[in-house]
Amino acid sequence: KSKKKEKCKNPQLYPLIETQFCQCDKYNAQPVGNWSDCILPEGKVDILMGMKVQGDIKECGQGYRYQAMACYDQSSRLVETSRCNSHGYIEEACIIPCPSDCKLSEWSNWSRCSKSCGSGVKVRSKWLREKPYNGGRPCPKLDHVNQAQVYEVVPCHSDCGQYIGVTEPWSVCKVTNVDLKENCGVGVQTRKVRCMQNTVDGPSDIVEDYLCDQEEMPIGARKCILPCPEDCVISEWGQWSRCSLPCNGSSVRERSAKILRLPQEGKACPSTVETEPCHLNKNCYHYDYNVTDWSTCQLSEKAVCGNGIKTRMLDCVRSDGKSVDLMYCEELGLEKTWNMNTSCMVECPVNCQLSDWSPWSECSQACGLAGKMTRKRTVIQPFQGDGRPCPSQMEQFKPCPVKPCYRWQYSPWEECKVEDAQCGEGTRARNIFCVVYDGSSDDIGKKVDEEYCGEIEPMVDGNKKIVLEEACTVPCPGDCYLKEWSHWSICQLTCVNGEDLGFGGIQVRSRAVIVQDVENQHLCPDQVLETRQCNDGHCYEYNWMASPWKGSSRAVWCQRSDGLNVTGGCLMMHQPDADRSCKPACSQPYSYCSETRMCTCEEGYTEVMSSDGTLEQCTHIPVVVIPTVEDQKEDVKTSRAVNPTQTSITPSGRGRTWFLQPFAPDGKLKTWVYGVAAGAFVLLIFVISMIYLACKKPKKPQRRQNNRLKPLTLAYDGDADM
Repeated sequence: KSKKKEKCKNPQLYPLIETQFCQCDKYNAQPVGNWSDCILPEGKVDILMGMKVQGDIKECGQGYRYQAMACYDQSSRLVETSRCNSHGYIEEACIIPCPSDCKLSEWSNWSRCSKSCGSGVKVRSKWLREKPYNGGRPCPKLDHVNQAQVYEVVPCHSDCGQYIGVTEPWSVCKVTNVDLKENCGVGVQTRKVRCMQNTVDGPSDIVEDYLCDQEEMPIGARKCILPCPEDCVISEWGQWSRCSLPCNGSSVRERSAKILRLPQEGKACPSTVETEPCHLNKNCYHYDYNVTDWSTCQLSEKAVCGNGIKTRMLDCVRSDGKSVDLMYCEELGLEKTWNMNTSCMVECPVNCQLSDWSPWSECSQACGLAGKMTRKRTVIQPFQGDGRPCPSQMEQFKPCPVKPCYRWQYSPWEECKVEDAQCGEGTRARNIFCVVYDGSSDDIGKKVDEEYCGEIEPMVDGNKKIVLEEACTVPCPGDCYLKEWSHWSICQLTCVNGEDLGFGGIQVRSRAVIVQDVENQHLCPDQVLETRQCNDGHCYEYNWMASPWKGSSRAVWCQRSDGLNVTGGCLMMHQPDADRSCKPACSQPYSYCSETRMCTCEEGYTEVMSSDGTLEQCTHIPVVVIPTVEDQKEDVKTSRAVNPTQTSITPSGRGRTWFLQPFAPDGKLKTWVYGVAAGAFVLLIFVISMIYLACKKPKKPQRRQNNRLKPLTLAYDGDADM
């Protein structure tokens, strides 16, 4: 045994295991996706009213909502959430509000019958105390005017004689036209009339006047005659007799009076019988029965739903529409064919009844960021009547825990290698490697160790056939060749007016032809296109967009409805102009090209046009400055005297500058110039005339005799009107 061999076995001198410290991986947790619905803890249901009744409870109270957490390493690769010391969720407390039912007051007392004679209605009501919210039981039959009151109506009948007009005796006849010799003639009598409640024992209490029929109320004043000693005296008229039916105008009614005192000789008594014809709805009436509307369904005292009774009543109505006492119809023996009572039913309120939540479903995706779990419930019993309605949420979701996705992916092709030559046919190779991605089609993935894909069948883009080597061509100088495949285009649908026609989508990719020598173009292959079906397309609209003008040019481009600028898609016939330069160019001083592509002059200059309509020159315009009130305080003469030809520049708000443009674009004088000239001429003639009249020598006035004024004498003739 050599000493060297023994020495090699010494691990102190020649260690067989080497260790070194590795850097600790750093991980970062980030929330992804939306919050879940508010979910109550399993088995926790708040019981309303202290007892559990099927269909009478709803899930409410404090719950929790969840948001998924994704864990990334320091290379921004997705890893298991356990490495971030996380159970995969952010948890946050939330509240599911409990429903509150409509709350009404107790029934009020029945009102008085709406009519004091005949059939009317009595009403009682409930007032709204609290509106429902959070899906509570709705209010029944709310009043549509103020949404505040619930009514119950029943018919009622009032005795037409229960309120009568009671009178006091007539006052003494007060003569209005006093005969100086005797106190007699035409006068006025008055009396008090009160509306009183009529009982078996006679009128008792005074009530409001509206309770009595105003047409039947006795009059409170009348004309009277206080007979003179020699006049005939008769009693008051009796009641009118009843008109015979039918009222056709051929019958008459009469009333009579008695003679109380005969007149003196030479005078006669008036007739003691008075008649008048019977006219329909004036002093003669027809009578018929009328049936009222049905009442609301009346239940027993403590019932809130179920079977009940509806009632209605007969009413005797006069031919003019007025309700009268039933005896008028009964006297005529009219037939009664109506049923006054009928059965009815008030629907009992049934609350919506739901099933229990189903178990959570499997995750919609085996890995990635977008997986969801759902659970559902169904309606066992729909609500009826005024029952509590069904909630809108019949399905809940929460995110799945984030899991990294792994797949095999090709590496880029190596360069094409041709053996023993610089160009021509050769081969190229590539490999496959394992990548991690977030489950979406947009994530190209990041390379990881192949052990993560150990349980995954080798497959790339859904194709189990792995191609690691293929033939290729290195183009020789002057040869045409095809480039690599382009990326797949977006999924394009067949759309009309933004609506998908349902033919599915198509993606396209191509290989461009590179022509190195134009002379060999006829030998080049055609461009290669490849299509495939797709399902995630969208319908887009394409519109032309334009930037603001900068001088005579602007940018114009086509934009898709999602905001992406594209090439193609917009109709060329609708493309806006990108250039508005004038032809020929505006070369005259102080000129520029307008938006209408015509040469025009800058502000302060007017156009002088040639005979062919082109701009010949820009002429300076005189300036008129109109001062404001503040400018009047300044010494305008001094400031303008420094340089009379200088253009006035006034600060903002201190005055307005007007440019007088006497020439039209065609070079001719404008109409207002002729008007100003005519006005100046008239003003000049007026000034000359005034000067002439002022300078002309006036004539001396003729002297008149100062005749003495004669005094004016007034004579009084004794007339009282003077």
